[in-house]
Amino acid sequence: MNQTTISEAFGEQLALITADTPYAIESDSDTFVSELEHKVRKFMYSLWMDAQANKLANYLEKRQTAHFAQLYEFSYGIPVYDNEDRFSNRTDALALMIIDEKASYKKRIERIRLQYKRFNEICEQLSVEDRELFIRYFEWSQKVDYETLRNTVIRNLTMISERYLHDEQMAEEQTKEISESIKGPAQQIVPKPDMAKRSRRQNKMRSLFTQGR
Repeated sequence: MNQTTISEAFGEQLALITADTPYAIESDSDTFVSELEHKVRKFMYSLWMDAQANKLANYLEKRQTAHFAQLYEFSYGIPVYDNEDRFSNRTDALALMIIDEKASYKKRIERIRLQYKRFNEICEQLSVEDRELFIRYFEWSQKVDYETLRNTVIRNLTMISERYLHDEQMAEEQTKEISESIKGPAQQIVPKPDMAKRSRRQNKMRSLFTQGR
């Protein structure tokens, strides 16, 4: 399971509930989709991805241990090209790569959980009837009447669009802040270290490492 399969499932489910209705769009059809219908389906897609996010997060957590184990198995097969820097190239670099991948994997799960949280927060602002319909279709993937679903989305379109717009703006601001923090002040030119001194330090570290065995 991944976001691609969830996205494809949305297309299949949409085709199912719009079949034999005025909203059915064939792949080879030139039927025009109105601006409103386009907006409705856009937010339906967003709601679907958010509602299904909990299943994806659970799946990723279940295979987390196996994924981390694969990282270590893969690292054993990476050749060492620089025998002189064996410890830094092989041990240190791979250890850092694995640590980064673990952190990235966990952050991905956290982001996906936030998607599901957003879906629940949107549902909390709906009437009981509308909330039940959203959960049945977007989260449980049950077949519903498209006209009813469409009208429900339209009825709550302002609230839904404002929530997604707010989150998009927050994401853009965070990206901008991160970008500015990375750039930081003007970079100073730092002279290259003396290679002979660097070599002596490395040899000393290797000697200490060997003595500790």
